[in-house]
Amino acid sequence: MKKNTLKIYLPDTVNDIQCPEICDVVSLHRKQYKDKLNDVPICMDDKGNVAAKFGDMIWNIEALVATKNATHRHINFSVLKSHSLLLYEMKLICYGWIFTKNMQYSSPTKISTIIGRASGLKMSYKFLILNSLDSISRICEPEIWGKYLNFLEVQKKSAGTLVHILCALQQAYLLFPWMGIDYREIKISPTILSKKLCRDEAIEREQTLAIPEGIADKLLHFAVNLVETAWKYREKLGETEQRLQENYKLGEQAVQNKIISGQWKWLTVEKGTPAFRHHFAKEASHYSPFKPSDIISDLLAGYPDCPVDADGSWWHLQRGNLTAACFVCCAAFSGMRESELFELTSESYYNAVYSGRTFHFLKGKTHKMRERHTEWVVAPVVQKAIEVMSALTKHLRENLLQHASTMRDIELAQCLWLSQGQRSTQPKRISCWSLRLTNFSKYAGAIISEKDYAECLRSNPNSQEKIKNHVHIGKHWALSPHQFRRTLAFFTIKNRLGNAIAIKQQFKHLYLQMSEWYCEGGIPSRLDEVEADKELQKMIDTVSNEQITQKYWSWFHSTETLSGSHGKDILKIRDDLPIMFRSWEKLYKLVKDKRITLHGTLHSYCKNGYDCEMEGVINPAFCVDCSTHGSIIDSEQAAWWKSKHETLIIYLAENTGVSMAVYTHCITQIRAAEKVMSDFAIEYLPYKSEIEIRTDE
Repeated sequence: MKKNTLKIYLPDTVNDIQCPEICDVVSLHRKQYKDKLNDVPICMDDKGNVAAKFGDMIWNIEALVATKNATHRHINFSVLKSHSLLLYEMKLICYGWIFTKNMQYSSPTKISTIIGRASGLKMSYKFLILNSLDSISRICEPEIWGKYLNFLEVQKKSAGTLVHILCALQQAYLLFPWMGIDYREIKISPTILSKKLCRDEAIEREQTLAIPEGIADKLLHFAVNLVETAWKYREKLGETEQRLQENYKLGEQAVQNKIISGQWKWLTVEKGTPAFRHHFAKEASHYSPFKPSDIISDLLAGYPDCPVDADGSWWHLQRGNLTAACFVCCAAFSGMRESELFELTSESYYNAVYSGRTFHFLKGKTHKMRERHTEWVVAPVVQKAIEVMSALTKHLRENLLQHASTMRDIELAQCLWLSQGQRSTQPKRISCWSLRLTNFSKYAGAIISEKDYAECLRSNPNSQEKIKNHVHIGKHWALSPHQFRRTLAFFTIKNRLGNAIAIKQQFKHLYLQMSEWYCEGGIPSRLDEVEADKELQKMIDTVSNEQITQKYWSWFHSTETLSGSHGKDILKIRDDLPIMFRSWEKLYKLVKDKRITLHGTLHSYCKNGYDCEMEGVINPAFCVDCSTHGSIIDSEQAAWWKSKHETLIIYLAENTGVSMAVYTHCITQIRAAEKVMSDFAIEYLPYKSEIEIRTDE
């Protein structure tokens, strides 16, 4: 048997014995060989035992899941238990997704994607049950298709959820030729259709929330303080955890001896049952040689957060808080996905010096675009978080490694995020992070204020409905792992710490658009906090008005030569100035009241303000004889025109093959320059164009 019997993406830990040979399940189903069909293996465990068979109501496919944080590791068909035809059809579809080649995409599908598809497909099968239909192929019939769309619309789902449901239906239809089912071809765009069927307020895709700054400050301050404090005592904390576990094991041994010797005959509950394990663990704790409080007070004397009467309950809470704090530091200061955080080991941290500066990194694996090793830039406190977790879970990892028999067991023994739950149970990977982080938010006192709520609305423009439903003033912030990733991108942009390209590199995105999506709201929030300095603005306006007034005053009350359409008008009225131009104060008031304006460029001034027709943007020559009498050209700008005249003549001499459009553009500026230079009595050699020369001949 070989791995290629499965047409999905498989993690490296999956070996050949876990991949059963493909079977002609369609033929077995058609011939009604149900016993043989039900015995067809779907997945094997790492020892070659069948973990899931076709006939199982729940397929356990945990061995094929690539990411360590996956919460869904099964496909549950129980909803179709009373509908045999539909049950077998859906199982055939799921089998086909796993064992037949994906013809739509170039990359193999991950098993977690198939589990998600199966979940989305259940809504379509719910419709079939309600309408007493015997096959999913019936949905594409015109009269039934309309009912199906009405059914989805009545569900009042979001656009995102409906896309998930419709895509699952599309993927099921792709398998119909393999299943030998006759069907009408159905062409739909799930994204477009979902927006028509969803509830009005859920059309747009909503984002994970960026945490408001006040809440983020409380959470990170609390987390960093816990980690910094624990880091100094990390060896003692690790020893405390190990001693408490060893103490319990001694109690277990004492109880076991009493049972074996026959001294205890009352513990007669069948061994291995929940009742037996409960009573056994209770007695083991009772017969442990040392009190947990004695071990804690002996090892953690002087620890800042340790009360005088600390017992096992305090330690359980403290260990949970420390674990959450370390997770928060690693997530918040790296932007890693939850699946990537679960790849961290005690050897993940390292630093390097570049150009005299020390940079801090985490190395691990990412699964988003196939499994590959990579690294992330992090803050220095992450080193301490890794070292604290390494100390806290050292004895758990050693325990797992001691009993490891497969590659998957060895990988689990390297994981930092382990917990035991009860002293009597085996260590396992933490899976309930949303609950842990919500509790951490409560311990940190992250209560939402009106200011936090208002900031949340500004920072998350694509999640207004989510905010209304899940963010409540006076309640604790509902923290989730992915919020740290979104928040890091948001604050990076808001505080100008980087750009979307840097986020793309750090977040291991394939497309820049995805990074920009994570950064949404950053720039508007940055602008919201910009406050104008009114005093400074007033001073700037005053200086600007005084400069404009002085400019006009010098033009009205001097003998300076001027050019331009309005410049020539000024020359005409100098000998008989209107009264409003004779006083500096009156002239200043006209400028201050915006009744007179002035804007300047290299080639001219303009008095027309917003009434300017902007022809000079296309060609400065239009400003020399402005049709709206707004241009003023002084001696400084006349010098610019002289330089422009020389430059353009040289350009045309060196580029004799220019187009007529370019030639016309140049010649109009040359003639305008000559007009200005004539007004200022500047000597120049008039340009003779080729057309004029040809005329002379």
